[in-house]
Amino acid sequence: MSAPDLSVLAGRGHVGAVDLGGTKIFAAVVTPDGRISHRATELVGDDHEPQAVVERIAMAMSEATRAAGLGPANLDAMGICAPSPVVFETGVVVHAPNLGWHNFPLKDALTTRLSLPVAVENDVRAAVIAENAAGAGRGVADWVALWPGTGIGGGVVLNGQLWRGASNSAGEFGHMTVDADGPLCGCGARGHLEAVASRTGICNELARRVAAGEGTILTETVGADLHQASGADLGRAWRAGDRLVGEVVEQAAHYLSVGIASIANCLNPELVVLGGGVTEGLGDPFVALIAEQVKGHPMEAATDPLRLVRCQLGDDAGLIGAALVARLAVSS
Repeated sequence: MSAPDLSVLAGRGHVGAVDLGGTKIFAAVVTPDGRISHRATELVGDDHEPQAVVERIAMAMSEATRAAGLGPANLDAMGICAPSPVVFETGVVVHAPNLGWHNFPLKDALTTRLSLPVAVENDVRAAVIAENAAGAGRGVADWVALWPGTGIGGGVVLNGQLWRGASNSAGEFGHMTVDADGPLCGCGARGHLEAVASRTGICNELARRVAAGEGTILTETVGADLHQASGADLGRAWRAGDRLVGEVVEQAAHYLSVGIASIANCLNPELVVLGGGVTEGLGDPFVALIAEQVKGHPMEAATDPLRLVRCQLGDDAGLIGAALVARLAVSS
């Protein structure tokens, strides 16, 4: 795999980039020569009221611009990726289950708050745009992405182009049903992939089993509230040989393999790129475990030649994609 080519971020002036997650807000300034120069982080916080989160986004962006020796007026535009299907043309966040948002006009709210052009994209779709331009998907015609993090997002590239779908929601693989009688998903349905293989789903299962009397070293490292465990915490416990974490991680890998095999049978991609906090925390052995299980699923014509790799841009994939859509906002 070739090294990332971040020259794609270059443009006429400075742009801002924000990755809005379920728990954290990451902001960065991108220079005209394509460097991510300065960063800032804010917690989303317990108050998910849209205007309260908009204010925290503005705080993070202002902190990053101050660190870069700039003000908001020095930015040509800002791009932001959000954990929801997004109407790209209007910047409306359609449904963000982990934030409780429905049809919120994020683009308009941020444009008003920051007085600069803003482009809004789905978080994983932004990462797919970045990986397609500069990372693991560069040069691959047909591939899909799954991003297990707080939730699970996804994206589809066909013939080298991002596929948005009829209503801008293509690639929401986290809301595939993999267990019809499974646990409740944040969207309200049961047995979705996100409910059993995201960090939230994994932590819910760990908490359930600990409450039933099983033990894990996570209670020593993160405390009694296992929902606070990060992907990195899960990875450390897994590598340390924690039995309970191992069983729950293997269960998540199983469900991911079921979902990926179904995607392969529908779309026949060449490549699956795995990213997100769970993948980053558990690392290449987790990807290899999923890949091994995918090979056991029919139909072999779609699953045997399928390659699975980690995303190449890591935690920066969303920020890089947000910067790319910000450049697009300036040029359009």
